Amino acid sequence: MDFIGNQAPQIEEMLKTLGIDSVDDLLRDIPERLLLQRPLVDDGISEYEGLKEMETLAKKNHFLEYDCYLGAGAYDHYIPAVVGSITQKAQFLTSYTPYQAEASQGYLQAIFEFQTLMSRLTGLDVTNASVYDGGSACAEAVLMALRIQKGRNRILISGSLNPRYRAVVDLYCTESGATLETISSEVDPQFDENIAAILLPYPNYFGQIELYEELVQEAKKCGALVVLQANPLIFGLFKSAGELGADIACGDAQSLGVPLSFGGPYVGYLSCKQEYIRHIPGRLVGETKNAKGERAFCLTLQTREQHIRRGKATSNICTNQALAALAVLVTLLWYGKEGLPKLTLTNYRRANYLKEQLKALGYEVMKGETFNEFVFKLKRPMEEVFSKAREAKIIPGIDLGKEFPKFKDHLLAAVTEKKSLEQLDAYVALMRLLL
Repeated sequence: MDFIGNQAPQIEEMLKTLGIDSVDDLLRDIPERLLLQRPLVDDGISEYEGLKEMETLAKKNHFLEYDCYLGAGAYDHYIPAVVGSITQKAQFLTSYTPYQAEASQGYLQAIFEFQTLMSRLTGLDVTNASVYDGGSACAEAVLMALRIQKGRNRILISGSLNPRYRAVVDLYCTESGATLETISSEVDPQFDENIAAILLPYPNYFGQIELYEELVQEAKKCGALVVLQANPLIFGLFKSAGELGADIACGDAQSLGVPLSFGGPYVGYLSCKQEYIRHIPGRLVGETKNAKGERAFCLTLQTREQHIRRGKATSNICTNQALAALAVLVTLLWYGKEGLPKLTLTNYRRANYLKEQLKALGYEVMKGETFNEFVFKLKRPMEEVFSKAREAKIIPGIDLGKEFPKFKDHLLAAVTEKKSLEQLDAYVALMRLLL
């Protein structure tokens, strides 16, 4: 609440209107024991003392002392210094929700360039001005497919999709009338003309790069759309969503310039073919010319209910992660078309180095080609492994057994370009002790 500096005459007039004698009378129904006592003149601490207190509290956080191998949708990548230098400029921090009337040409251009680079990365024609995160991007992609495929209500979803993304999709589709079916690589799904879309992760939750050629072909035969949920970093080395035959691509671009930040805010993306542009949720920034014939930018498609009649809205997205999208844009521009493949290759090689070293020790590693992360089975109880890891200042990964009972005593370990050979060898040495 804003501070309103009322003086005695104004206060007395308000009290008279309310029919009470003092401001304290406004609180008379609150029990005495719940009321805070008025502070004394010397109560509290100075600015300097406050800063020292916060430093003391911050020192209790020892996370930075550990080598972290957590992943599963949130990855610890290096963020070039130029990202912070640009995103922290006042011009970009003035509004969390830049509407057309208040968005500067510079901000609109930044969003336009983000759309352009993400479209080139995914190999699809159009990308929207970002959505909240990877989970909401998946859910919006599914709803978009249902709008395109009127009369069809089956959605096939890979069982290896990030379970948190799946939970968001389930919630979004509660009132859609759609039937969400889980498919696995062990059993061939039944395709028919009621299937609106098939949702496939790339790589999957376990880091595997699954081969989808046959699934895509079968989906196309029955007229179903192919939705690819992908970590965009993988497109720097492997086939793009367009090359894989996807109609829609979605996911989280956090791995490209956005810090972990305890889980957010992140930056979802949603790309599609040109023919589906009218069904894409959120907003699109387009390029045009102003009255002087100069290059200019404006909101082109606004499909949410705040701009059009609610009954015709294709989305209830009421903002976009413009600042996070700007970080992604700056990161992509920093690496460039030559640097991004090198970054992707570095991640691929370092994760596979650790995987091969663990295999050489005799650990059972999940089969298949992997990117960024992989799954392996421990030879000791999970509690013992984490106890020893804490002593070695290592967070070894995610306990998969908590989410998937069949993976009891399995770890999901993520490796990025930030892990040096010495760090990876220290991880191997830890697991050698736990044989």
